Amino acid sequence: MSTKISKLSRTCSIVYMTNLPFSSLQILLEPGVIQDVLAAGSHLQLLELLSLCSHYLIQELNSFNYLDLYKLADLFNLTLLENAVVDFLVKHLSELLKSHPEEVLALPYCLLREVFKSDRLTSLSEEQIWQLAVRWLEHNCHYQYMDELLQYVRFGLMDVDTLHTVALSHPLVQASETATALVNEALAYHQSIYAQPVWQTRRTKPRFQSDTLYIIGGKKREICKVKELRYFNPVDQENVHIAGIANWSELAPMPMGRSHHCVAVMGDFLFVAGGEAEHSTGRTCAVRTACRYDPRTNSWAEIAPMKNCREHFVLGAVDEYLYAVGGRNELRQVLPTVERYCPKKNKWTFVQSFDRSLSCHAGYVVDGLLWISDVGWALCDTAWKGYVLSSKNIA
Repeated sequence: MSTKISKLSRTCSIVYMTNLPFSSLQILLEPGVIQDVLAAGSHLQLLELLSLCSHYLIQELNSFNYLDLYKLADLFNLTLLENAVVDFLVKHLSELLKSHPEEVLALPYCLLREVFKSDRLTSLSEEQIWQLAVRWLEHNCHYQYMDELLQYVRFGLMDVDTLHTVALSHPLVQASETATALVNEALAYHQSIYAQPVWQTRRTKPRFQSDTLYIIGGKKREICKVKELRYFNPVDQENVHIAGIANWSELAPMPMGRSHHCVAVMGDFLFVAGGEAEHSTGRTCAVRTACRYDPRTNSWAEIAPMKNCREHFVLGAVDEYLYAVGGRNELRQVLPTVERYCPKKNKWTFVQSFDRSLSCHAGYVVDGLLWISDVGWALCDTAWKGYVLSSKNIA
């Protein structure tokens, strides 16, 4: 051991004094000397050596040493290793609670806080995250951290019954003005169902493992209109070679089947409006109905219908409104009208129309403007401005 450390010290001294490139040196990394290597690298500010040590320790990370590696990361300011430990805990927290509960309850506050902050913490429900927070606070009386730690429990993701029976009735909540305010904030969020998309905070943001791709409705050969909502679940890179088919999973279906509809996202809610639907008479035509999907509860809610029936139109979210532009109505007439939806009021109102009718056009929201294809139009403060799009203007 002493021989290896002595050799390491001499090697680091040579690098420091002669400015030899680090890539030209060979240093053996193993558990018995890694802390000494880190100490030498930190003292001499050998950043490449510290990075090499971080990558080595990340490869060794497991359920038995994650806490020790976090302490090393904290001691030597190894951000890469620290983030890896947080990611490991986020992914395996549920398993660790079952196999090593005492270690989880002994986590340093800074580490637990980063885990609770993660959008990818999906191995536990929000109620279970709350329960873990309570257990951790009560373990060794960590009450000085209570007000800050509970900021990272997403009470808005709990249902109303849970908020009443679990959170509000708990002595910790009753004893803390901050905790009581957080629970009351979540209750107010649930009471304002339609306004939820514009009331989003970090405490109502859904936790997901990754960005998600959805497909909604449409037409199938054997079925005229479909209600299906499916999402793509990305496959881990190490399992890509054994994935035989794309991993599409089903979610709750829409209230009604439709095609040629429009979709927009606001505040992590998915809105579907208009389109073509089949009536009980067997007739197919444009509709004015609209609905909203909540990924937190995998459920749909009807919202106010549009003023016009529309298909082949554009729907875009700008600030706190949805805008429906053009399209064709139930009589196949092409429309110049534009209307917007206010979630706070659950109401559609007409705004300035186009000076022409348009259908089967394209639209996209960029930098707070809803751009419509044709000669180029942008919606700004409910007024339409025309632009001639060119490579010079786009640049």
